[in-house]
Amino acid sequence: MKLSFRLILLIFFALNESLSAQPYYFKRYEVEDGLSTNTIFASLQDKHGFLWFGTVDGLNRFDGYTFKVFRPDKEDPGSIGTDMVSGLIEDNKGTLWVGTGKGLYRYNTISEDFTLVKPTIGMVITNLNTDKYGNVWFMSDAKIFCYSPARHELHLYDARNIMDASSLCVSPDGSIWVGTSGGLVRELNIKNKSFKSYDVFKHSKPAKARYILRIYDAGKYLMLGTSNQGVKLFNKESKTYEDILTHNKDKSEIYVRDFLHITGDEYWIATEVGIFIYNLSTRKVVNLVKDNVNPYSLSDNAVYTLCKDREGGIWVGSFFGGVNYYPRQYNLFEKFFPTNSDSSISGNAVREICKDDYGNIWVGTEDAALNKFNPKTSVFTHFSPTGSKTDISYTNIHGLLAKGNELWIGTFEHGLDIMDIRTNKVIRHYDSGDAPDELKSNFIVTFLATRTGKTYIGTTRGLYLYNEEKNNFTHVNLFNNDYRTFVYSILEDHSGNIWIGTIRDGLIRLDNNTGKKSYFKNDPRKSKSLNSNRINKILESSGGTIWLATDGGGLCKYVPGSNTFKSYTINEGLPSNFIFGILEDSRKNLWISTSKGLVCFNPFSEKITTFTKSNGLLNDKFNYNSAFKDTTDGYMYFGSVKGMIRFNPDKFTENTYIPPVYITGFEVYNKELPVDKENSPLKKSIILTDTIVLTYDQSSFNIKFAALSFTAPEMAEYAYKLEGLDSRWIYLKTNRQAYFTGLGPGTYTFHVKASNSSGQWNKTDTKLVVVILPPIWKSPAAYLIYMLILLAAFYYIIKRYDRKVKEKNRRKIELLAHKKEQEVYQAKINFFTNVAHEIRTPLTLIKGPMERIINKADEVPYIKKNLLIMERNTGRLLELTEQLLDFRQVETNSFSLNFSNVDIVSLLHDLHQRFESAAEQKKITFQLDVPAEPVNVSTDVDAFNKIISNLISNAIKYSEKLVIVSVSQIDEEKNEFTIQVKNDGYHIPADMKDKIFDSFFRIKETRKQTGTGIGLALSRSLAELLQGSLTLDTNDSTLNVFILNLPTGLKRD
Repeated sequence: MKLSFRLILLIFFALNESLSAQPYYFKRYEVEDGLSTNTIFASLQDKHGFLWFGTVDGLNRFDGYTFKVFRPDKEDPGSIGTDMVSGLIEDNKGTLWVGTGKGLYRYNTISEDFTLVKPTIGMVITNLNTDKYGNVWFMSDAKIFCYSPARHELHLYDARNIMDASSLCVSPDGSIWVGTSGGLVRELNIKNKSFKSYDVFKHSKPAKARYILRIYDAGKYLMLGTSNQGVKLFNKESKTYEDILTHNKDKSEIYVRDFLHITGDEYWIATEVGIFIYNLSTRKVVNLVKDNVNPYSLSDNAVYTLCKDREGGIWVGSFFGGVNYYPRQYNLFEKFFPTNSDSSISGNAVREICKDDYGNIWVGTEDAALNKFNPKTSVFTHFSPTGSKTDISYTNIHGLLAKGNELWIGTFEHGLDIMDIRTNKVIRHYDSGDAPDELKSNFIVTFLATRTGKTYIGTTRGLYLYNEEKNNFTHVNLFNNDYRTFVYSILEDHSGNIWIGTIRDGLIRLDNNTGKKSYFKNDPRKSKSLNSNRINKILESSGGTIWLATDGGGLCKYVPGSNTFKSYTINEGLPSNFIFGILEDSRKNLWISTSKGLVCFNPFSEKITTFTKSNGLLNDKFNYNSAFKDTTDGYMYFGSVKGMIRFNPDKFTENTYIPPVYITGFEVYNKELPVDKENSPLKKSIILTDTIVLTYDQSSFNIKFAALSFTAPEMAEYAYKLEGLDSRWIYLKTNRQAYFTGLGPGTYTFHVKASNSSGQWNKTDTKLVVVILPPIWKSPAAYLIYMLILLAAFYYIIKRYDRKVKEKNRRKIELLAHKKEQEVYQAKINFFTNVAHEIRTPLTLIKGPMERIINKADEVPYIKKNLLIMERNTGRLLELTEQLLDFRQVETNSFSLNFSNVDIVSLLHDLHQRFESAAEQKKITFQLDVPAEPVNVSTDVDAFNKIISNLISNAIKYSEKLVIVSVSQIDEEKNEFTIQVKNDGYHIPADMKDKIFDSFFRIKETRKQTGTGIGLALSRSLAELLQGSLTLDTNDSTLNVFILNLPTGLKRD
């Protein structure tokens, strides 16, 4: 079955390596990387996959990218109570227990806070263990304690109160083992709290101290770490022991700190002198120590803690060097760089690499001459210029060619050396010269040995062919005998054609059959032309495709049918457009060295995977033309500016571990949300939060996430989508944050997934529901209120419209009624007026003779009496007729006024006398209250008399016993006077005080009295005509008070 490209996106390990030959490269995490301190006491991977490190300066949680530090905070009661963390353990329920110098703490994953176990206050906690029941075992003050979280009880287990415990181990079967400061191993009987003791120093050499510092369950054995006798192996069944690792190679003592089972019979032992890797079955030992010139060695020899993650990686906590990580499946790239050892490579800038027929790998450097590498022993032999003719001529090597027993060495400006591989001596040297058969440059860049035995030499001044018989050189004419061509790479293809890559002149092809030259150069106007004129390397793949590594133009593939090229640049995913070397592996993948990492390129799927220093490279910057594949074993060699790497792609295996993805941070406006704090929407740890509710002003936020893979976290890729905003996945490559700005109110679901280093994606993505509340004015309640308001407004509008329609109709009806009323009114008035006109003349004619008859009827009293009655009624009828005519005149504005200066007191006396007899007839007291002095005013006497006459007449008509007419003094400021006419008749209600002045209106209760209903209307109209007023004052509860206000003199316009 054909392996896919994804099989080489790797979790890396080299197969069939022996324990002793296996290289160990550690990745270091120190304070500069975010660790709180470099002093590490404890380490652990929790049930979620996070790494925890207990340090002298707080507790650190690591997600593969960033460290989150928990420290004491006086203002936070849920913070850990001390900086110094001495132990970590996770129980069977996943609870994290933290041992400190001030007691035992329980970490609450939900709220990300700590709870102190009160019975342990002030205790220095060490040797944390947990049993299958969830109990927590630990040591303090050389005593053994067991804490039951279920019962909140702390129990002390002490062998006769000796207090000599120095280590503690809880075996998987529940057995409790205690190491002592006196060299004893004790087995605890939990039921009766008794111990059985075994001396493990009894048959050993005398020791300065007998401390058992660490006990580790290794199946049928206990591994015992001591203070100065290394490691002892205790058989749990036979209760016997043996010393297995007592001293270092230099016979120094071994102080053991920790143990870790790796796989099979392999155990790692943490000591004060580095790490010992011990195999119980083979008894082979490897000691890993700090190498000051090796940045991949342990960072410190004082190793305190070891733990293994789910991927098999090993974490090493040291006293001074922080955390070291050894990825068990991450030995892809074997590194060679200069050290203090004579067997290491001599230089950093590795240039040309080739292999001779004896199996030696020759490595030319640009800063430290020539190296011969033994691929089996990994030992380098150095060759440097000494001035001797048999030694190489210069330290800067650019070209190498192994040809039979000869090694051709091209130098920078120092000519060509030919070395005998058998003797390691230079046997010939060629410098440039002026003769036609000599080289024209001492800068020898590259070589090519063809299948027919020809040898080509590329220089800065053209291409040359070596004539072995004549021992001279022939210039290959590329550009009309021009020596300017800077030849950088030469290749012979499967047809024997020679391809020449140059620095300035692009690509040249020499046809093997015809000798014809074909030239390929960059043409900016043509997208399918050569992408750069600077060709660094040429490769023909196993399928016959020509591939070019260019300077600044990326990777270029020649398309022979059309004589065109296809380019791959940073736009297609390359990390850089500066390509230095190309090799093909057995799976037909291309391995490409660049200025920003090493690329694995699948030419069929065109998938690109980039490896960088974070993936195990020496550095990201490779060197020109520095790439070689050993076809005998498949190993590839690439040179960089920091040394050389070696690896075999065929030994890569697929990474099957798909890490879980956790949301690790939530920031609003670039500020991390605290957990369960006031005004924080984050109510529990973000890694456990499934829903978060934000206010409308928190709608700009970013979400952080991490796939918990520590082997190659830089190769994990991420994708996310925000359901409710995005319809498709957004692929982020290695970016671990998603940003959102100004989201509208609503419910969104954030999805995130990740791929491992082999490109396998999570089957189930991680989700977080994000609810953004609307502002109060956009909330559902607000919209309900708005709806109610709209409904109310609509109802109001409808009702108002209905009222308007009804009002309009009512007004129409009223208008019609009023019009009808006016018509009736006018008809009445017209009728009365006409009648009045018709009656007034006969009445006048009757009244005159009647007066004369009365004057002559004194002799006949009964006749005179009747005549007087007739006269009075005739006068009354004539008065009514006059009122009707006056009212009509007022309405038609035809009533004329004649102002004159009069004494109103005199006028009132006359009117009093006129109505006095009428009052006497009704037995009504008729009072006139007027000033003694005259009150002179300017008014119309006729209008005045008619007003007062109507008021007095009505007063007498409706009064019971009393009528009062009074006049006030003239108000000089207001220039007016007032006359009041009062009566004690039916008290007119206040709501009728204006209505009574309407024409023809009569109060129901007074209708038994005769009247026309126009007297008061006429009086008010006349008062207003005189620029005064006539009103009814209803404040007096006993009398009806009519008030006439008139000006003393009329203002004329």
